[in-house]
Parts: sequence; structure tokens; C-alpha cells
Amino acid sequence: MRLKNWKNLFFCILLASSGGSWCCIKVNATESANTDISRSKNLANTQVTYQLCQKLEQEIINFLCKQSSESQSLDSQMPLNVAQQTPATTQTPAATEQPGDTQKQNDPPQLESQPSVLPTSPLDSKEQLLNAPQINQSQRLQRLIQLLRSPKQPPESESDRELGLRVRLRPLEQQPLPPTEQSVPKFKPIGYLQGRVGYFQTSNIFSSNDNPIEDGLIISGLTLASAYFPLGSKTYLNGSIDGNLIRYINQSQYDYNQVRFNLSIYQQFSRRMYGEVSYSNQQLFYANNSDSLDSFKAGDRFLNENSLQLSLGRRDPLTPKLTLDSFYELSVNFADPLSRDRIINSFWISLNYYLQKPLQVGIDYQASFSDFTQRDREDQFHRLFGHLNYRISDTTNMNVEAGVSLGSSTAENIDFDGWFFSINYNLQLGRF
Repeated sequence: MRLKNWKNLFFCILLASSGGSWCCIKVNATESANTDISRSKNLANTQVTYQLCQKLEQEIINFLCKQSSESQSLDSQMPLNVAQQTPATTQTPAATEQPGDTQKQNDPPQLESQPSVLPTSPLDSKEQLLNAPQINQSQRLQRLIQLLRSPKQPPESESDRELGLRVRLRPLEQQPLPPTEQSVPKFKPIGYLQGRVGYFQTSNIFSSNDNPIEDGLIISGLTLASAYFPLGSKTYLNGSIDGNLIRYINQSQYDYNQVRFNLSIYQQFSRRMYGEVSYSNQQLFYANNSDSLDSFKAGDRFLNENSLQLSLGRRDPLTPKLTLDSFYELSVNFADPLSRDRIINSFWISLNYYLQKPLQVGIDYQASFSDFTQRDREDQFHRLFGHLNYRISDTTNMNVEAGVSLGSSTAENIDFDGWFFSINYNLQLGRF
């Protein structure tokens, strides 16, 4: 009986001991599982944080690369916008022909009040040269390029603030720039061909005091001119050849043709003032046969004139749209026949107002004083007129003038008083 009780007691102790061990094993397993879960969570959090840091760093690096590429693109584009202005290539008109002898039936036509070429302001051909850009413009561009090249600090991102991380950016390695493609050189013309047609009407076509005749001229022609070739920083060389057909409306027996050669050296003293020395030769030929057998025939030359000119011009802006142009020219002419040899002093003042970019209006005053060297004759010739210039496009423009002419001469039967009107159209046919 006692042995059975001891056995039961021993069995209970063994059962209790095994149950406690099993419980301890369960507890240890539970604790181990909890520990592994917490460790995995911490590892996951650490991995997420590391990925966020890498993402933030990559975004900042990409932003800096973008800023650097934009700066480099601006640096490469800025010099291309600095265009050198090419000088204008329009020919300056010659001085107006001065009085001759009284008109006779078989004499050559007098060119007293007629324009030798289409009348335009002498400073129109120098407009781009006078309005050249300032010298310190390049310095301003260099300063702008330096500002664009200076590094910019990227703004602090919101994710950086939330994580409380401070990312130290490593300096980017400077990679070599890709080889730039050679730009195609722009076409720089060395000359141009221009056509023109105009109409000139006056109340005294032959400047006659006894029998003034109202008539008109139709002038059409071509100009082959070179560009202004630079001889120095402010010195240019220019040449041109003109051919004109001059036809009277009523006095068709005096129709004539004109050929003119010109070579000039242009010197720019400042942005507003220039000087020019030029040589020109003009030859006039009859276009029709005379009714009289002893008179001129078509193709006969009745004037061969060589001229040396010294001119000074200036343009003064009074307001952004109002300018005052002034021009002086001294011309020494040697002609065949010798009776046309003379020295001419010419003055031109023009007040111009730009209504719009292509439209210009103005008032002009022109005066010429001629002293004939081979005979006793002196002339005074004055013109007061208004003009309208309209630039239709880059290659075409139109000019309208109307006014009065006055003057006197020591020669008999010469009278310059009268009115005149002209309209001209110019078209650039091409450049080469």
C-alpha cells in the first residue's frame, strides 16, 4: 500500500516536472519568435530609410546636373546671338545737275533741274553704319555669361526635413563636353543688283526763263554695287555701276541714256558722323535720232563728266522717333564739253519722323552753289520739299517727294523757279 502511494507521488512529481519544462520551452519559443519579428521590423525600417536616402541623393544630383546642362547650353547659345551688323549697300545720289545754256532745237537737253539719279536722302545709305551698336555691348554679354556660369545652390527638399538627414553632396565629376558640330558659315554677300523705276514731273523741265515747259521724265535703271568692304575698323570701300533710261513724256526727241561709275572710301568718325571721298564718271547718250540731218543721232554721247567729291554727313536723334540729318558735299567736275566744268558746293538738311517702323516722313531743304571754271557763270539753286519713305519689305521700298525749286543764274534766260513731284520704286533683285 505504501509502495503504491510512493509510486503515485513519484509519478505526480515527474508529471509536474515535465509540464514545467514544456511550459518553459513554449515561453522560450514565444520570446524567440517575438525577438525575430522585432528584428525583422527594425531591419525593414532600416532598409526603407536607406532607400529613401538614396532616392533623395539621386534627385538632388539629377537637379544639379540639369542646372549645369542648362548653364552650358546658355553659354553656347549666347555668342550666337551677337550678330555683326553688315554695313548698308545703297548708293548715295549725286548732286543735282546745274544750269547750262538756253534750250535750242538742236542742242542737247539741259539737265538744270532734273535729277541725275533718283532723289533720296544722302544719309539713307549710311543708316546702318551710323546706327552701329555700342562698343561696350560685348562687355555686358561677358558679365551675363559669367553670372550664368556661377553655380546655383539647390533648394532643400521636404523629404530631407522630415527624415532629419543631412546629405553631403559629393562634387560631380566634370565630364568632357561632346564635340560641337561645326556651324555652317552664313552667306555674306559681296554685292547686290537693284532695279528701280521712277517718275519726275516739273513745271519747267528745261529751266527756261523765256518759254517754261511742263513735262515729266520716266526713269528706269539697274545698279550693280559692291558691299562696303572693310579697310579698317571704321573705314570701308564701295563701288557701283549704274545704268538709267531717261524718257520725256512730251519732248521725246531729247530722250537719253545714262551710264555712271562710282568708287568711294567711307570713314566713320563716330556713331553719328561720317566722311566720304569718292570718284564718279557719268556719260550721257542720245536715245533717238534728230529730225534734222545735221543734228545728233541715236547713241551719240553729248556729256562725259568726271567728278571728285568730298562729303560729310551727320545724324542727330532729337527724340526716339525724330532725327535731324545734315549733309555737305564739295564736288569738282571736269567735263567734255569744257563748258560744263564747274565746282559745286551742296548742302542738305532733312528733318525725319518715323511714324511706324517701315514708314518715315520728313521735310528737306537742299541748296547748291555752282561756279563754272571755263566761262563766266554762277548759279544758285534751292529746293524745299517734303518726302515720304515706305519700306515695303527687306528688298523693296518706295519714295514720294513734292516741293518747289528756286534759284538764279548769271546766264541769260535761265530760271529755276517752279514746282516738282516724283515717285520712285526700288527693288533688290538679288545678292551675290
